[in-house]
Amino acid sequence: MTGFDSLSVPARELLGRAAWLAPEHVPEDLTLALLPDASDGVVAELVRARLVSPHPGGGFVMETRTGESVRSAFGEGGRDEAVLAMSRYLGDEGSPGEVARCLNLLPHLVHWAGLTHPEDDVVDGAMLMNRVVVLLLHQEISEPALPLAERVVRTCEIHMGAEDLRTWRTRCILASVLNQNGHVRRAVRQAEKVIAGVSALYGEDHPQVWTTRQNLGAMYMRLQEFDRAVSLVRQLIEHHTAVSGPRDRKALMARHNLAVVLQKAGRLAEAVEIWEACVPECNMFLGVTDPDTVDVRQSLTAALEEQAGLDTSGMSLEEAERMIEHASGEPGRVTQRYLAVLVHRATLLRNQGRLDEAEFEFGKAIDLGSKEIGPGHPIVVSAHYRLALVHDLRGQDDLALAVAERGLRECERSLGRRHQETLFTVTCVLSMLAKQNRVAELQQMIEEWLADIIESWGFAHPVVRELARHRSGLALYGAEWARPTRSPSESPGAEPTDAS
Repeated sequence: MTGFDSLSVPARELLGRAAWLAPEHVPEDLTLALLPDASDGVVAELVRARLVSPHPGGGFVMETRTGESVRSAFGEGGRDEAVLAMSRYLGDEGSPGEVARCLNLLPHLVHWAGLTHPEDDVVDGAMLMNRVVVLLLHQEISEPALPLAERVVRTCEIHMGAEDLRTWRTRCILASVLNQNGHVRRAVRQAEKVIAGVSALYGEDHPQVWTTRQNLGAMYMRLQEFDRAVSLVRQLIEHHTAVSGPRDRKALMARHNLAVVLQKAGRLAEAVEIWEACVPECNMFLGVTDPDTVDVRQSLTAALEEQAGLDTSGMSLEEAERMIEHASGEPGRVTQRYLAVLVHRATLLRNQGRLDEAEFEFGKAIDLGSKEIGPGHPIVVSAHYRLALVHDLRGQDDLALAVAERGLRECERSLGRRHQETLFTVTCVLSMLAKQNRVAELQQMIEEWLADIIESWGFAHPVVRELARHRSGLALYGAEWARPTRSPSESPGAEPTDAS
């Protein structure tokens, strides 16, 4: 007889499935997905048995040692049910709040994957991991996506075969994750392998080949191999024009991508010529307010300003107001574009000294964004540290630090340590610790984060040099060094000027 035998059957079932999740908050709706018929009494029974702790936001938390004990007693029981429950929790593709649920789910799915093996994966589990990887890729959250993408490829190789088209698709996704994560050379090798493999098996005109070529062109651009990128994008234009016509979205956006590559290559006049031809066609065939049309139009505006030597730092407050009108999306839905413009508008208001309005707008972005795309989404996180700077400008030091630290907790949970928004948030917190002369916390945080900042931004980055200076000064002079002598905008935590 084990210590779990006195539990009711529903409590044992919930316990056995929850043991495969991370030792973090299991919200109420995930609890219902784990055990659809679970009542409040089932969780209360586990709380009384001291197997889980109630969470202030609802649901529960199971400690690491408890999870280990349950898995030891129950064996593999609950393993497959746990991943099926996570799939139910994520809900239908494209449903409201899908991205927020994905980020809530992420630590649990990563934990589950770490406890299991590709050989034992069920089809629904592999599909869930692949879907989460794609969602994370679209949100530019590639660090936690990478191990999951590698797992999906291995699972497909084992269960579907190395040459199966579905396996090649997962390799294409893995290449995109590698590219976004900064492993561009590895990404190129993976993409080239996909093109060669799919072409040999299914022909050079297979849709997967063209999708991968498009991704490969972006990788070549990141490596500054512009001639190769231009050649690939021209092939894409010819292909999409021949298949769907010159006014099709894919053909128009391929032309836009060619202009982007040319601009990056320093061939600005050629890029402007392409955008000037694309904008009226996008207006006519995609619509004036279509997101792709807006992107093309903004690219042309920025390029013309660059040609004229004007400020290209981003949209004005008036432009942001117009964008918000067209970016709200369906009734009852909040789009990421709307949230991004809302944060940009709030930043402009803050920079104009309109702090009350900026605080309201940042708060609105955080509240709406937390519900729709999750509190750990890059857009929501950026709103946190920008709001912290509003409080800092008012001299509300403790509140500013608390808001920035709350954003950092969400970063670590969802984005990974080397995501740009994580690093911006870290430098914001460091700046505020220095301003408040909290020497021990400042020193500890520099030691904890400096290696990640160096790896991401390089030794030559101004923030790295400033942090290294702080580190040496603190070691030599302690609290006297930490006493602030500069304004917040001059500190390591100043937000990037091009962020929007």
